Amino acid sequence: MYKNLCMLIETLIITIHFHFLILNKAHTMKKIVYCLLSCIALSACHQKNNSTEQLSSKQEKVEPILTTADCFSDTKDILSRIDQKSSIQQLTAANTALKKCVPELSHAQIYQLIDHSHLMYQRFLTTTSGDEAMQGLNAYGYAKDYPENAQDLGQGDAATIKKTLPQRDQYLMDQVGKQYIQFLDIGEGYFELKQHPQYAVDMFTAYLPKDEAVFIQRMAKDNANILYSDSAIAISGQALAERALFWENYIKQYPKSKYRKDAELLFNEYQHLIFIGSDNSPAFSFYNHRFTIQPDTQQALDWLETQPDTPLVLSAQFYREALAEPAPKLNDEQDAYNFVKQYMSLESRNDQRDCHHHVLCKDISY
Repeated sequence: MYKNLCMLIETLIITIHFHFLILNKAHTMKKIVYCLLSCIALSACHQKNNSTEQLSSKQEKVEPILTTADCFSDTKDILSRIDQKSSIQQLTAANTALKKCVPELSHAQIYQLIDHSHLMYQRFLTTTSGDEAMQGLNAYGYAKDYPENAQDLGQGDAATIKKTLPQRDQYLMDQVGKQYIQFLDIGEGYFELKQHPQYAVDMFTAYLPKDEAVFIQRMAKDNANILYSDSAIAISGQALAERALFWENYIKQYPKSKYRKDAELLFNEYQHLIFIGSDNSPAFSFYNHRFTIQPDTQQALDWLETQPDTPLVLSAQFYREALAEPAPKLNDEQDAYNFVKQYMSLESRNDQRDCHHHVLCKDISY
């Protein structure tokens, strides 16, 4: 509006000036005064226009800046909206927003979003199929992964079983492998629909301290599959040895890590599994005062012998030597297990903390 007014003034001044040109010389002084006032008015209009144009130009270039607090709050809100009715497109959009926000966050905020994203997946992957007596998703997973045994179910093949599932569960099965959705065989005919642990690695570890990133990366690698199945060890003896040695080295390399206690817990657990075993995967048998080392345990010991000397490697050597000797003072397997625990100086296992289902250890609540 101001610009239009100035243009009108300028037009009027030019018109009046033309008329002054045809007046007689008696009006010379008036013309001089008039010209001075005209110059002042025009100069003011031009200055105002330039100032307005410059301000407008600056405003066009300014983009809204999302503060760290807003980014964190907004992302939490986006994640919280994902539930059992959401689509894979909505989950994808939430993950995109999360990935964009994470570089702006503090470490404490990143850990909150690790938890929030894990809960988001739990909501999204909520199913309604029955799981008892090999029904629903368990029957589908079993028939899909073990088609040669599917006839044992008496329900047909995986495609046939899938058609009997609720629409939402059929939809979720179609999303497996997308956006870090994992359908994991957890043993004994049971399956779990979950967030793949690699999610935390790809989304968060680039913005965490080295020791924390290394911890999460290793946990994601090991927890991509199960460790136990019906109290039996589900991985090889060499894999047990590799994990134990990794955690021993981690403790040495990162003695002040915030995850040191969990690393010690894991190192102790893997030592137990190598030297003692589990309920359904014993490390050795004991009969007639003699030990017999099981094949998986032998594999772990053989692999450790190829590694540079560490306390764990030396312990494996002592273990092999001790079990090679007759033990006339030991009467049964219970005596044998007590002897090995004492000889190997194994600490008691912590059964109150779970480190095998997520990238972070969690206290177990009963």
